[in-house]
Parts: sequence; structure tokens; C-alpha cells
Amino acid sequence: MMGKTTNDAVTARETARKRLLALNADRAARDARIEAAAAKVITTAGKLTDATAAADSARAEARTAHEAALTKIDATRAAAVGKAEPAVAAGLVELTAEKLSPADVAALTDLPVAEVKRLLKSAPAASSAPATTAAVLPVAVDSVRADAAALAG
Repeated sequence: MMGKTTNDAVTARETARKRLLALNADRAARDARIEAAAAKVITTAGKLTDATAAADSARAEARTAHEAALTKIDATRAAAVGKAEPAVAAGLVELTAEKLSPADVAALTDLPVAEVKRLLKSAPAASSAPATTAAVLPVAVDSVRADAAALAG
């Protein structure tokens, strides 16, 4: 009976060895699948990080270019306004020297009354304007047009 026990033990060991090899083969295949999937995620995540960094860099460059363009536009506008406003203000001073009120000047020039007043305040004192001591009375725009029409007619 001893031979039978030995034979059963050898058979059991052989069966266990086969099962262990099969189990190890399944584990190795599973480990290979896990390794491949993890490598795929790592590679894709790296590409995502690179793409995000490139987009952020492009956005920063675009923002910088945009700010530079706006700064240039603002400087151009400021230069144009700085050059034109004194000329407009001088013309407004000429109109008010003709005893026109700011409201009448605004109506004649299509400028808002507030803008006329602002520009008149910023205008240098006109030394060529006739000095008067009489109070300046507002002249209605309609009466100026009527007077001009009567003179022309």
C-alpha cells in the first residue's frame, strides 16, 4: 500500500504543478495586460500634458499680443485725440466768442453740450477773441439760421 500512497502523492504533486503553471500563465498574461494598459495611460496622459502646456503657452502668447495691440491702439488714439482736441476746442472758443451759448454751439456742431463745455474748459485762453464787458446772452440756433437766411436772401 505504500506504493499506492507514493503514487497518489506524486500524482497530486504533478496535478498541483500543472495547476500552478496554468495559474502562473494566467497571472503572467494578466500582468502583461495590466502593464500594457498602464503604459498606454501613461503615454496618453503625457500627450495630454504636453497638449495642455502647448495650449496654455499659445494662450499666453496670444494674450500678450492682444495686450500689445490694444496698447498700440490706445497710444494711437491718445495721440490723435491729443492733436485734434485742441483744434476742436479752438473752434469752439471762436464760436463762443460770437456770443453763442454752449447749448447753441452744441446744436451747431452736433457735439453733446457736456463735451462742448469740457472742451471749452480745456481750451487755452483765446487772446485773439474780442474782449467784451457786456453779458453774453444765449442766441437761439433758429434765430441764427433765420438771420443767415435773411442775409442770403
